[in-house]
Amino acid sequence: MAAQTSEVDAVLRSFLNDFPTIIGYVVINGDGIPTKWSDTMAHEKAVFYAAIMADFVNNCKKVLKELLNGPAESELTNVRIRTKEGSEVICVTYTEYTFVVIQNCTGKPWVQDPDEGGGGGGGGEGA
Repeated sequence: MAAQTSEVDAVLRSFLNDFPTIIGYVVINGDGIPTKWSDTMAHEKAVFYAAIMADFVNNCKKVLKELLNGPAESELTNVRIRTKEGSEVICVTYTEYTFVVIQNCTGKPWVQDPDEGGGGGGGGEGA
């Protein structure tokens, strides 16, 4: 288990270094529980994103399956949501996990509202 955790941490570090426009991320397990989240995101915010986005992704999977009438072609791989403020929420599903990324698409430095949460999350390790 420790080897898998260190591999996940290495992949996340590499991912964050490759994409400096990422504001935050949450890794959600199949039960909708956040297992990892970024240092810039408070625990409460990670739980909020996990609850909302897990439900949203599951609904997207159901709708896609109904639209395409077949399990093989109706496999959801990702969902992107762009906001007016210039951020994107990207959800990628893999096995029983969902990776939610919040990205800055403005090309300008992102200013995080201190009331929105950030830091202080203890490194993003779930309970």
